[in-house]
Amino acid sequence: MKKVFVSASICLTAALAVVGCTTSTPVDIDKMSLEQTSPFETPTPKAFSLNAGQYRETQFGAPAMVPHAVDRYTINKGTNACMMCHGNTDRIGAAKVKGMPTSMPATHWTKVDGKLVMQASRHECTLCHAPQADVTPLVPTTN
Repeated sequence: MKKVFVSASICLTAALAVVGCTTSTPVDIDKMSLEQTSPFETPTPKAFSLNAGQYRETQFGAPAMVPHAVDRYTINKGTNACMMCHGNTDRIGAAKVKGMPTSMPATHWTKVDGKLVMQASRHECTLCHAPQADVTPLVPTTN
């Protein structure tokens, strides 16, 4: 008797599950995903171009984007063109002002014989800082 009762309750539960899963309204594929766009759309980004001039903050801990072209800058063992504008030690830690170059942060400097000099490991700026492209992000960032 106990086996019949257990079998009947399992069958009833399975039947209710099947009936409960059937729905008369179709499922919207766009509401099933965390994606911002439909899986059937192909995003088409704008063509890459340098000198975007659209400075915005990057994610915490990420290197800042360069809002101007750097393709003609000379960065080699003896010279670094970025230092002409961003090597001002008096502005280290100062607030950012639109239109004025931001000084390299304190983490990029070291003291040698009591004088602040750029760390040798920070000489090649474009290893971390990439020029910003004039394109809209495919997925927007939020802070």
